[in-house]
Amino acid sequence: MESIRQSAGRILALFFIPVLLISIVLIAMVAVAPHALRLVVPRNETAPCATPYVNPSPYDNLVYHRGHAKGPNVTARAAILVEASTGTILYAHNEHEVREPASITKIMTAIVAIERGDLADVVQVSADAARVAGSSLGLAAGQRYKLEELIRATMLRSGNDGATAVAEHVGGSVAEFVELMNARAASMGLKHTHFANPHGLSAPGHYSTAYDIAEMCIWGFRLQKFADIVGCPELWSSPVAGGKPRLAYSTNRLLWSLAGADGVKTGTTSRAGHCLAASATRDGLQFIAVVLRSGARFHDASALLEYGFANFVRVDVAQAGQPVVDALAGPRGRSAVGLATGRNVSVVVRRDEVDALSSQVEVAERLKENVRVGQHAGWLRVFFDDEQLREYPLYTVGSLKSRG
Repeated sequence: MESIRQSAGRILALFFIPVLLISIVLIAMVAVAPHALRLVVPRNETAPCATPYVNPSPYDNLVYHRGHAKGPNVTARAAILVEASTGTILYAHNEHEVREPASITKIMTAIVAIERGDLADVVQVSADAARVAGSSLGLAAGQRYKLEELIRATMLRSGNDGATAVAEHVGGSVAEFVELMNARAASMGLKHTHFANPHGLSAPGHYSTAYDIAEMCIWGFRLQKFADIVGCPELWSSPVAGGKPRLAYSTNRLLWSLAGADGVKTGTTSRAGHCLAASATRDGLQFIAVVLRSGARFHDASALLEYGFANFVRVDVAQAGQPVVDALAGPRGRSAVGLATGRNVSVVVRRDEVDALSSQVEVAERLKENVRVGQHAGWLRVFFDDEQLREYPLYTVGSLKSRG
């Protein structure tokens, strides 16, 4: 037994001593104090943000706040609240449950049409599009509309005829457009979404989840035209030639009733129930709420959004391209070069958790004098208490500066 203990001791020594020596020689830890973090709190009432201080999402793209199971009481069968800029999930209930999205489908219809179509094109409404069932813009076969105007009217009034006309024009046929929708869903990383049509009427193989819809909205808001369309409460529209101009109002009541509301889409069918993807932005911070099969969708979505603004803040840790620390370079460290992240780094936490955040920078003790711009030279690590949340690579920016 004694010999076994001695052998184990020698093995441990052989493992730890080299690791300790390498660490001492190569690594210098530069602590960035918590007060260096920039807190973004909405004046009076607002606050969204990013939150990696929980287990990474098994679904890859979004990250869960550790308190995501707690939140306001909602009637929806599935619901989620996400901070848009960081993809932080602040509340979730049955968010991965596969359900029919109804006309929330049109979010993807609009994204694909904006990305693939020429918004100045003139669309001629086909007989097939004009007779699609369900919610309607009242289009007539042969009428001609600018593509952008048709997308806007379709999103405001949830017209199935408009969605079909858009799909036929941009995709060449409804079937080909649906292929584009599913390809775009795959490129977004939506793992539990599949489309069978561009309007959202019930059909085999047509489904999504609250989680995927929230991601879809985040992607959509990256398009300025999409954001402009879904945030518009009303629209005057008319055919290109002839026809009386009509005023259309959005089906999303929150655009009038909730401060900062700026999107996104309603959906209703007998099988899907009442659904809503809603968003609101205050002082530059945006939350997205999705409720599926809700007994009070506008109340549920509003409660989730207000819950986000009232309880969470975003802390900005680093700005892309802006040095967070200088690293020594050259003989005897006579020069220095700035190190920066390649992306904005922010964390979403509850208001009473801000003081628990800190960050550290780890860099090589000294860089070579011929260091290149954009060279990976260290790490920025963000901590909540003593738990590491995430780490981000640091790259050299600017030229070497003499340290005098």
